[in-house]
Amino acid sequence: MYVHYWKKVPSPACSSSLPTAREHQLTADERRRNASGTSTKFIFNPEEPTVYPSSLPGFFPTLQRCMCRMEPFDLPTLNGLHLVEGLCDGVFLGAEALAGFPSLQTLPHTALLGPHGVNVHGSESRNKSMIIHIENEHEQRKTEDIANEMIGRRTFVGWPFLQEGMVSAVSDSLFKYEKVSIIPGRPPRVISNPHSTQGLGHWKSKAEKIEYFYSKRCGVITGSIDVLLHVRPLKGLKRLDTGAFVKDYESAENETEQAVQMTVSEIVSEDPRFLEKDPPPLSEEFPEGSKVFFLGEHAYGVAAQVSTTTLDTLSVILAFFPSEKAENEKFKNIVVNRMSSRYFPSFKAADMVGLSGRAISKITSSFMVITSDGQKNNLGLSLKFEAKGLKVIDYSRKDGRYWEFSEKAVDLIREYKEKYPEVMRTLDRGGDAMLKSSDVFSSSDADAKVKEVRSWLTSKGIRDFEPVSLFCDQLKKDTVREIEVFADKLNAAKSPAAIKKAMVKGIPRQAVLKPSHAVYRLQNQHFALGDRVTMVQDSGGVPLSIKGVVIGMNAKSMDVVWDASFMSGTSLGDRCSQYRGSTVEFTSCLNLSNPQFVASTNPKEPTQQRPSVPFKPRFGPHPGIQSPPGQQAVAGFRPATQGAPVHIMSNPNRGRGSFVNGRGGSSTNGRGGHHMNGRDGPLAIAHAPHDAIVDADVPEPAAHAPDHHVNGARGKPRGGFGPRGFNGPPGPPRGGFPGGFRGRGGFTSNGDRGRGGPLRGGYRGRGRGNFAPAVA
Repeated sequence: MYVHYWKKVPSPACSSSLPTAREHQLTADERRRNASGTSTKFIFNPEEPTVYPSSLPGFFPTLQRCMCRMEPFDLPTLNGLHLVEGLCDGVFLGAEALAGFPSLQTLPHTALLGPHGVNVHGSESRNKSMIIHIENEHEQRKTEDIANEMIGRRTFVGWPFLQEGMVSAVSDSLFKYEKVSIIPGRPPRVISNPHSTQGLGHWKSKAEKIEYFYSKRCGVITGSIDVLLHVRPLKGLKRLDTGAFVKDYESAENETEQAVQMTVSEIVSEDPRFLEKDPPPLSEEFPEGSKVFFLGEHAYGVAAQVSTTTLDTLSVILAFFPSEKAENEKFKNIVVNRMSSRYFPSFKAADMVGLSGRAISKITSSFMVITSDGQKNNLGLSLKFEAKGLKVIDYSRKDGRYWEFSEKAVDLIREYKEKYPEVMRTLDRGGDAMLKSSDVFSSSDADAKVKEVRSWLTSKGIRDFEPVSLFCDQLKKDTVREIEVFADKLNAAKSPAAIKKAMVKGIPRQAVLKPSHAVYRLQNQHFALGDRVTMVQDSGGVPLSIKGVVIGMNAKSMDVVWDASFMSGTSLGDRCSQYRGSTVEFTSCLNLSNPQFVASTNPKEPTQQRPSVPFKPRFGPHPGIQSPPGQQAVAGFRPATQGAPVHIMSNPNRGRGSFVNGRGGSSTNGRGGHHMNGRDGPLAIAHAPHDAIVDADVPEPAAHAPDHHVNGARGKPRGGFGPRGFNGPPGPPRGGFPGGFRGRGGFTSNGDRGRGGPLRGGYRGRGRGNFAPAVA
């Protein structure tokens, strides 16, 4: 062993001898547990279910119906086999590679080694890189021809990591091409819509961004991007009521743009996971004895077993308790009676208790007071945590940018104010420094008063509040506990003799739900706190067909407390009993309180429509993100308004001094006639209305020669005689005359820069332009 003054390195011999020194302290079972044993192979055996005892009594339950048998497993030996180096014969490479294997050969290209400054990890490469140049196969084609060929068809984007999508539109720098059904009953046609003014710049920016990304990040030269494809990525497969599986693509909000030369229209190897399938026969999809869930109106969500099948219909056996439907309403009522419904904005709550906005903000968060011994005491109610993004259940929440407080919170603040008004009077003081106890309480026993306030807050249960994320909604612990007690009471009262069985014959396949089909069929299902649910997915840690109640809602999942405990259950952060809670996805459960997939049991009746509105629960401050003017939610290529010519609002006579901007004539102060401060001198002319409408395509009227008065006015708008338009030529410098006449009022040279007359001592005008021409 080598020993240093600050560390030591133990030798392997010493370390290996440590376990053997304690071997005599172990029992025979513990020594047998630590010894190496044979491997075990687990085999699924549904024919002979057995009882498997608990491996850890008191923690893990006994498996009453174990459908698995164990056999010793010995690793196979090579038996003289040798390693074959290289690829096997018949392997698929290049463009023929299997789905998921990227290949550069799917697009025609050339490669060249040279300096390019590729930036992958934050800094440009100084050495040479292998740069790929894409050959654009659509370079000589018209955009309209590309649109007619590709819109409505699939394509593959993300080269070389190809992902499937469907082309919804095609656009170039001027138009966007979409397929629209103009005449009902006729096939849709491809029509072109011009971009809006903002859409023109947005399209160019998008094309440049795509080209820059491939060039600097990937080392791929795409060439000039003249055409973009609007692609909706493949989301997966969806199951139809007939049993067929078809491809499901994203909506318009999630479509992406891709350069046409970077897309692949056809591939050799299809992804077997996303192949569309025809409806299988009922006997194959629902074999006899398979477990399903009935979706009929009178026994919605009841577990069933397939009895027989025909060509178009099947028969199932239901097993349920007749009182279950009434029990669902009782669970919902527990939550409804416990939830606080009225919330007030913070400014409204401040008015209700007679406090300012600053005071209500301080008292509902943390309000630290230091006692004489230097100890910090929080006298706030801790109802909101802005920095941590937390709220308190049943007391506070945040809607957009503003906090809201419930009636319980308002009553608590009002009682706090009546009990200790001294604390409320100090809340409006400025500064962020912590106050001392003597600053809050003027009495000699200020520290004792601080402790008294803390004790009062503890008696009100402030320390037991449950801060949760702003982006979720949950029930309180006592409500969850009441749900558990009620569920245990119902389970204790049930007996196997009370189970009712019924057979339903001649129903269509859409009237039952197979557990493996839940992820496809239960899309867009809505949930709320207190809803009664049942587990319909046969994969995961929650037992099949167990029932529970929703106690928490998240953005993409929900928290459920179940009627019975199970091995993989949790306490959901001490919000429920151990092994009774879990977080599950929306598609794994069937909502029994709000049936949304009720199907007819008559094969000849049409199937009820499924919910089409996506379920996206939003809690907390989610500001509404508005698209820029003239842009859609995704791409921004909104068609321009058709019809009347475009007009702009302008006033050619805007100004303060001369005939052009006339409020008068060539007055001393540029507002009137020949009088000192006159506004309506003899040379005044009527000015045009301030909001005159001018056609954008009509040039401004020609001007007369300037009238030489002493104090000229501000002629045309800043920039000279010509308009400083978007595309117009630049005008002379500010001042009216080009060259050296830069005075702010007269026509003096730069040496004698007067504001009004020829010299600084002369008449002062307010105009900036010298003698401006009059309007024709």
